[in-house]
Amino acid sequence: MKLLAAIFATAFALQAAPVTALRFSPDGKQLLISCPRAIEVRALQADAKPRKIPCAFDKVMAFAFSADGKTLAVAGGTPGDIGGVHLLDWPSGKVRGKWNVFEDVATCVAFGPSGKLAAGGADNSVVLLDARRAGRVAMRFEGHTKATRGLAFSPDGKSLVSVSADRTVKSWNAVTSKLERSFGNHLGPVHAVAFRPRAVPAFCVTASDDKTVRVWQPSIGRMVRIVRGHGEPVLAMAFKADGSRIFSIGQEGIGRILDADSDKVLHEWKAHDDWVYALAVGPNNQLATGDWGGKVRLWTVKGDKVFQSN
Repeated sequence: MKLLAAIFATAFALQAAPVTALRFSPDGKQLLISCPRAIEVRALQADAKPRKIPCAFDKVMAFAFSADGKTLAVAGGTPGDIGGVHLLDWPSGKVRGKWNVFEDVATCVAFGPSGKLAAGGADNSVVLLDARRAGRVAMRFEGHTKATRGLAFSPDGKSLVSVSADRTVKSWNAVTSKLERSFGNHLGPVHAVAFRPRAVPAFCVTASDDKTVRVWQPSIGRMVRIVRGHGEPVLAMAFKADGSRIFSIGQEGIGRILDADSDKVLHEWKAHDDWVYALAVGPNNQLATGDWGGKVRLWTVKGDKVFQSN
């Protein structure tokens, strides 16, 4: 464990750029970290060497794996200029398709359960990409007036929920692109959205500048509850794999474990001394967080407690 900690500390000390995207590999054995014009792949075994996958984006903003774990989608670009999504074979990192279709950096990307691929950008756009034809947009979802910050497909793939700096949460028909619901309850920009795994009916959760995490039932247009207790904007959020807990973190650098069935904050821990924009949940009781100063930290979840692994 000490050797693993030393390797992580040395590697992450070299990570100077803000960490804007993190993702565990499907098997939980590697951690993907955003870098300028690259993706760092950090193996969690103490004797493994890191590698970098070259990327054309000046700024890498988001990662998403396909359901079968064989394809990695990377969103990014050059802020104020151009953005896109690139599909890579995993684990080789070979690029097999590019969609440079945004007028600003692409901020988020999501796979649907049937292989659909959606992305959003700082140019306010939300699009469904034609995964079979590089460069082609299959559908556009018009309605956000400021940068799109997050996307998530419902478990059945019929709906797509997007969140934005315009303070809204929007639910779209993923087949027709029709706007089905628009929620304006948040009092600040909304940064993240995720559907609860295996929940029936489908619920999603959002995180916002207004210092809250909110739970929604988008199919009937209902806000279920508000989770308060955060002292500053919440910038990143994700579910535990079984859907029973929500992990949240943001400007305070304080991570929290929330009960997915109530408004209770079950645990808090000081994760960073800086703003945290990236959080990833792994399959083996793992968490990773990354901050504005470039620090990445690895955590282990035991019950409703979090312990630092590096």
